[in-house]
Amino acid sequence: MKYGVCSGHEPDSSEFSTLGGWVSTRASGMKKNTYGNIEDIVCNVTYVTPTGTYTKTNLWPRVSNGMDMNHVVMGSEGNMGLVTEVVIRTRPIPEVKIYESLIFHDYEVGIKFMAAVAKTDCWPTSVRLVDNTQFQFGAALKPASDSMWTEFVEAAKKFYVVKVKGFEPNTMAACTMLFEGSESWCRNAHATIVNLGK
Repeated sequence: MKYGVCSGHEPDSSEFSTLGGWVSTRASGMKKNTYGNIEDIVCNVTYVTPTGTYTKTNLWPRVSNGMDMNHVVMGSEGNMGLVTEVVIRTRPIPEVKIYESLIFHDYEVGIKFMAAVAKTDCWPTSVRLVDNTQFQFGAALKPASDSMWTEFVEAAKKFYVVKVKGFEPNTMAACTMLFEGSESWCRNAHATIVNLGK
């Protein structure tokens, strides 16, 4: 953030993990649709082994001759040595972030929605479908509010979803999404994907 750039790589374990750990476990991040997985952003790795240190002599992410040792290191889980230094590609901090969530009558409808999203050319930066058990678990973990207004708004939302829209609390599923990037792409992709969920 300090330099106006980001890696975009955000695995669920980010607060408990390191860049070297991401490489050695060949990590995937929740924003991979936009930024790629760790192997898509690594330019170079310094890898210390019992017999010496490996590193490429250039920072190009891809070379056309021979085997790319970075791909041997990625996913090695520390079995051959330790990752001590990594050079990655960065991108400008996104202009816009749009958060969205949709609910579905059941998980099967959610799966059909995800299949429709996969056929588009504007995948959300992050998209996650949760079944009813996960949905209820997430609701149970929601912290209690001290505000009567917040409680009133939450009760009104629940009334609208269950009584007006006719969703069954014991079968409904949810999808959370994030659109991140240029304003024009985010607005267009958001409108396209939300329209699929109607």
